Amino acid sequence: MIDYKNDEAKRQNVIQFVRATQEIMEKEGIKKVSIRKIAAVSGFHNSTIYLYFKDLDELIMLSSIRHFQKYSSDLEKLSNRHVDAYENFFAIWEYFADSAFQYSCVFYNFFFGKYSDDLTVFLNRYYDLFPEEKSALSEEIEAMYLGRNYQERCMKILAPLIGDPRTRVTKENAEIVNDISVCFCMDLLNKKCANPKMDNEVLKKHMMDMLRFIIEK
Repeated sequence: MIDYKNDEAKRQNVIQFVRATQEIMEKEGIKKVSIRKIAAVSGFHNSTIYLYFKDLDELIMLSSIRHFQKYSSDLEKLSNRHVDAYENFFAIWEYFADSAFQYSCVFYNFFFGKYSDDLTVFLNRYYDLFPEEKSALSEEIEAMYLGRNYQERCMKILAPLIGDPRTRVTKENAEIVNDISVCFCMDLLNKKCANPKMDNEVLKKHMMDMLRFIIEK
């Protein structure tokens, strides 16, 4: 693939491909994105796109991060509140639910799709291209936000609850608790993606009720 980091013209080509993909995603949805459509919107030939990206999935992953703007903005506000790990955990999940169920197919693909074990790479690459979209996060929240995959991200905020007297999280059960949380979220996002008319607030409440059931004493 073409290395655009030291070539401004190539960098602008990548930005153009990402913006074209985002435009299609906004207008038609992630399932309707195609290389042909991206080429038409960006003004390049289909084959040129493959000089910059391995495949369509990689371009969609990178372009999806624009849908995280509200979520990352909420996390920035949370970072400035300096709350304890317990409040931090539930607030992050609530903020995630607010955005995730709004863009369920995008979030499902990003966190559970083909490249979902390389999230850090995509996030760093995106914010290198669009630094103006990056929020200022606390060290703890940024470590979660830039986690390699969804399991790692969730564990980053769960682990500090081990031994907290308000929770039932222990060293022995933390991995199981995390797996339950991840699987439950994946299932809800999949259902919402398949059934767009499902109520976001109902799904959010269902998710938060589940978390409190398995976390709180």
